[in-house]
Amino acid sequence: MPKKIVLVTRDAAPSRCFKRLEPVLRERGFDVVLFIGDGKPLAETMDEIGFAASHASVVVLGMSSSAELARPEIAAGEAAKRAGVPYGFYGDVSRCWGRARSGAWFEGLASGAAFYFGVTQEDTDTAREVFPSAKLIGTGNPLREEMAFPHFTREEVRAKLNIAPEEKLVLVPGGKFAAGNLSMWAMIMDSLASLTNYDLRFQLVLAIHPGDRTPYALDAASKKEMVLYDELLSCSPIPARIINKDILTASDIVSGADIVVEWGSSIGIEGAYQNVPVISLGLEILRRRLERASDVRIPEAVNAGLSELVSADTNKLADTIQRLLTPDGFAPMRERQQKLCPKPAERGAALRKIADAIEDLTKEA
Repeated sequence: MPKKIVLVTRDAAPSRCFKRLEPVLRERGFDVVLFIGDGKPLAETMDEIGFAASHASVVVLGMSSSAELARPEIAAGEAAKRAGVPYGFYGDVSRCWGRARSGAWFEGLASGAAFYFGVTQEDTDTAREVFPSAKLIGTGNPLREEMAFPHFTREEVRAKLNIAPEEKLVLVPGGKFAAGNLSMWAMIMDSLASLTNYDLRFQLVLAIHPGDRTPYALDAASKKEMVLYDELLSCSPIPARIINKDILTASDIVSGADIVVEWGSSIGIEGAYQNVPVISLGLEILRRRLERASDVRIPEAVNAGLSELVSADTNKLADTIQRLLTPDGFAPMRERQQKLCPKPAERGAALRKIADAIEDLTKEA
């Protein structure tokens, strides 16, 4: 009978990793049970997830970004722990392991974790403080590998969005936090409006995060959609639109963008892989939210020099956008991006590394 591998997560990024990992594991003869939400609630009950985990050979948990979103992972981990099944975590971003630190939502599972898979070996090694008994393996992030291989060319993206050659496409990926999205987007609109005096023409694209429920919010009295983001768009001083994954994903749009403005998003890393200027807009409310989730206040892309940090200042943001849109202004960041985010020689190396590690764990179990 083939050994059973159970993969559990709700957040979009680890869900997409696990979906790609499933066929790789099946090719190696494993029975794979997949519980993923892709940013939405899982269809299965906590009891169903727990039962599968308790009868697995190995359980791999994503690290969803809040205690509420992580309920499926926690249920699976607790069931595996009670049944003596080896379990561990896949961290899809730098310092993701901080979600298992003291006081965080995965703390109760940290001491019993058998493994932790992280984005780099250097970052993974620092996880020892929260995973004292785990094997720490820098597998890489399969989705980041794919960032170097865009689905569409620059010309294809701009044609799909009807962007003229002389227009600058500004991509702003949203998060799950509506207040943060509204604050960021309003500030960016004002900054871009001030640059139209310099004969610059912009098209602003606001990409909805797959886990953002705001577009579906209903008024309690009328039961009608509240269209909060549409209200903001109606006040934009520059051409702006909201794009969801039914049209193009934020990831798809990167190759056609002239600049990305974000905060702690994987799209900032993707921009680096595709040599697009990236700005991380550090509103204080977003810094506090990042600190609560990962125990840091500065995103990985900024620390690595792949993005430029701008605080909540519309004039500074406008100046930085204007500079990075010039070849000389972008040159230092571009050099850093090319050094730290080179195009991989082959696709699928990270998936194979995760599969290798899981295979080794099943031999030890």
